[in-house]
Amino acid sequence: MPIRLSGMVSGMDTETLVSALVSGYKLKKDNLVKAQTKLSWKQEKWKTMNTSIYSFYSGKLSAGRLSNAYSLKKSTVSNSTVATVTASSSAVAGTQSLKVKKLASSGYLTGGTVKDGKANITGSSKLSDITGSTSQGSVTLSVDGKSTTIELTEDMTVNQFVVKLKDAGVQASFDENNQRFFISSKTSGEKGDFTLVANDTDGMSSLQQLGLYTSKSTVDGAEVNSPEIAEYEKWAGYYNSDGTYAQKLQDIIDSAYESQKTDFDTVAKEMLDKYNQTVAKIKAFDIKFNPDNDTFETKYGDTALKQAEGMLNHNKEELSKNYEDKYQTDGKFDINLIKDEEEKKKYNELKSATDSLSKEIEDYKTANDTDKSLYEKYVNINTDAEGNETVTAVSSTETGDKKAAIDAEVKNRNEKIKNDITSQYQNKAKNSYEMYNKMSSYASSNGAVRISGQDSEIELNGAKFTSNTSTFSINGLTIQATAKTNGDESVTITTDTDVDAIYKSIKDMFTEYNKLIKSMDEAYNADSSKGYEPLTDEEKDAMSDTEVEKWETKIKDSLLRKDDTLNSVANTLKNDMASSFIINGKSYALSSFGISTLGYFASGENEKGVYHIDGDKDDTTTSGNEDKLRAAIASDPETVVSFFSQLCTKLYTDLGNKMASSSVSSAYTIYNDKQMNTQYSEYNTKISDAESKVSTWEDYYYSKFSAMESALAKLNSQSSSMSGLFGS
Repeated sequence: MPIRLSGMVSGMDTETLVSALVSGYKLKKDNLVKAQTKLSWKQEKWKTMNTSIYSFYSGKLSAGRLSNAYSLKKSTVSNSTVATVTASSSAVAGTQSLKVKKLASSGYLTGGTVKDGKANITGSSKLSDITGSTSQGSVTLSVDGKSTTIELTEDMTVNQFVVKLKDAGVQASFDENNQRFFISSKTSGEKGDFTLVANDTDGMSSLQQLGLYTSKSTVDGAEVNSPEIAEYEKWAGYYNSDGTYAQKLQDIIDSAYESQKTDFDTVAKEMLDKYNQTVAKIKAFDIKFNPDNDTFETKYGDTALKQAEGMLNHNKEELSKNYEDKYQTDGKFDINLIKDEEEKKKYNELKSATDSLSKEIEDYKTANDTDKSLYEKYVNINTDAEGNETVTAVSSTETGDKKAAIDAEVKNRNEKIKNDITSQYQNKAKNSYEMYNKMSSYASSNGAVRISGQDSEIELNGAKFTSNTSTFSINGLTIQATAKTNGDESVTITTDTDVDAIYKSIKDMFTEYNKLIKSMDEAYNADSSKGYEPLTDEEKDAMSDTEVEKWETKIKDSLLRKDDTLNSVANTLKNDMASSFIINGKSYALSSFGISTLGYFASGENEKGVYHIDGDKDDTTTSGNEDKLRAAIASDPETVVSFFSQLCTKLYTDLGNKMASSSVSSAYTIYNDKQMNTQYSEYNTKISDAESKVSTWEDYYYSKFSAMESALAKLNSQSSSMSGLFGS
């Protein structure tokens, strides 16, 4: 807004005069702003109300349409220490007998104390620190049909061994406080259990020293041979005393080979990928070290390789001259002689850059001189007339040298895979045979405890069921076995209608409905705010914050007063609640189940549409009445479910129709949100036009007063001149 200095000559309060002259235009603008503010408040009021309506519509009301919202069952067990049972809506009412024969368990191996606890073994300790041997051997961990061989090297640490075990499919750790390994299966049940066996005598010795070998295991409280003994026995059976191998071993070898062997397409794609990677590496190097690159201060040659080698030699000279020849002890470079930290940092950065550059050059030479020509014989390279190169994988249907080269590569790889598998499994079978035959001489690790994984087993009405967990889902029942039954003892499962759950479901729906209908009636019957309009900034300045808040609250509370749309929705809900439905030839209404309003005179303010349930202990007005709803659920649940499903369906359908999309409202919206948004935008335009009109007229009147001031100033000047002439 421009700064105006007026009335200097006339002495008139021009600003007040102009303000009075344009006050009519300002009033029109202020009225538009107030109307827009009121509209925005009404939008917010409607958004809040619509959110409540849609929440009821999509929540309790939507769920109430479905019979499974009421078809709730509950089950009890005669001995809750044996099992807990949860019933779904599909469970059959009645009694059933249950026997728990076994509980599911996970496989555990608690290792014995390593080195008798006399050595401070940590995660960074080497296995050789525990075994005291340079030859650690090999072990195999098997889980759920997958076997993983772990080579125990001399420099392998405890933590590295633990990681290997985890990668193989178990949970594993080393407790430094107790100096023990702990291994357990990830899932319970027999199939989830694991075995950890040695592949050779060195591996057996390592397991013993690591505290991980025991010949016995606990299953369901009884001591039996460990799963590892069974594993040794199995593999020993694949080797014959005459030095030959059983056909079963060959079948295992063939199966493993089939799953691991490669094929033509795999190798062809691999070669194509390697060729492309090699070419990309060469191109990237040529671009990076292009001698014509403006970023290079010095040009060392006419090729990328010469440029890179020149830069490398320069870096080496800088290192030698400024650091390595300068800071020496006994003729050798000693970085500790560089006392200035900034200088030491520069050396490290230069050394790192030099090493990195040297590696890039080495990789480039390998790619350009060796790899590219190596992979070229395995891919198809086509060059068009413009010199553009296209590279594709060789197809197994082609003929020629390149297909033959890949065929040979596939053959060589598969022969190696077959030989490696054969050697691995034959050695394991032979070693297992030798170890099994002298198993009695292998002492279990002191303090090692093995628990085998076991499936759970129950009998329901005489039928046997097993599971890898202690949880069973049978014909609508979820049974969680927690303890075994004694001998031939059984417990009783009783399943019946869950009266409390069904009652709560209905009550919760009415709680939501009552809250909604009361808020709608409060908004519709709100006190009038006639004479109250949104305040301008000037009006707010003349009032306290508390007064402003009360003023605006008065307006906001009345925005939906006597609103036709709100009344229509509320009446729809109330009329639907008064509906009756025919079930098995008999008419039922809410009153049939002891659910009704208190009536016009007994109801509180804005609570005439609120429903109360007779016998509801949480409702002081009806808690003393007969509980018809609970009685109906207990005696005839099908009728209750049918009635409330139909009632909720009618409410849902009619309320959904009210929220249907139209030209003035969006989907799932009760009020005319589109129309209000348009009106709000129109107010922006009208307010802008009104502000322009105020400014135009202000400028007009100020220009007139300014002209008057100029004329007065000129007149005064002329008067002064004439007075001066006469005075002289």
